[in-house]
Amino acid sequence: MTFDRISMMAGRLGDRLRGKKIVGLVLPRDLPPRLPWKAMDSPDSWAPFETVYQAGPVLLPSLGNGLETERSIDAVRVLRMLRAEGLIIAFGCFALTGRFEAGSFVLIEDHVNCTGENPLRGPNDERLGPRYPDMSAPYDARWAFSLRRGAESMGFDLQSAVYGRIGRTGDGEAAWVRAGIDVAGEGLLDEVIAAVHCGLPVAAVGVVEKSWPGDGKPLFSSVPARSEEYGRLAELINQTLLCRGGMDDG
Repeated sequence: MTFDRISMMAGRLGDRLRGKKIVGLVLPRDLPPRLPWKAMDSPDSWAPFETVYQAGPVLLPSLGNGLETERSIDAVRVLRMLRAEGLIIAFGCFALTGRFEAGSFVLIEDHVNCTGENPLRGPNDERLGPRYPDMSAPYDARWAFSLRRGAESMGFDLQSAVYGRIGRTGDGEAAWVRAGIDVAGEGLLDEVIAAVHCGLPVAAVGVVEKSWPGDGKPLFSSVPARSEEYGRLAELINQTLLCRGGMDDG
């Protein structure tokens, strides 16, 4: 989508969201039965977002999960134009080392893109972001601190991890471990790269759905999301907002 179209979309949504603090969300595909926020009614579409939740004084536009890459990137850029405070991504992943058991919670501190796919391929509009954004520290330290503080207040461990985006092949596990990757999956990075490109602070927290077997078997199999664990992730995000004092104290 062009800069003008994104600006127009942000302007239309801004009329309804004006005066509110905004934090974007990417939620898992299989949501828990209950979320700590209420979805806001709208006479019109929230596009490019799936819905908008309200958490006290903060509005949470949700990108959903499994969107086409182009729409997801557009949504990130709309968030930036709406002057959102940040983007928090909640996701499921697979452990590549014995450090993490199934059911562990991880905070992503860095990533490795093993697929070579990049949402910024093609012509670049400098009004949206630089041709070559600085990816040396993609995850926002202030949001990471707030998420850790939220986890501490809830009494559970949030471990740092390096995420790897890998293909659905089941090959090369040892090489990924040598590359320093702790957990892996097939998503996450498009939104992260787009956020860094346009200057939107981003953080990512995940649930380990499958522990490392250590026997060379393929990683990718059908692993159902555990709704109670994703429910705790949603509660963590909610607690993080409360710990930040409604976003007023940074």
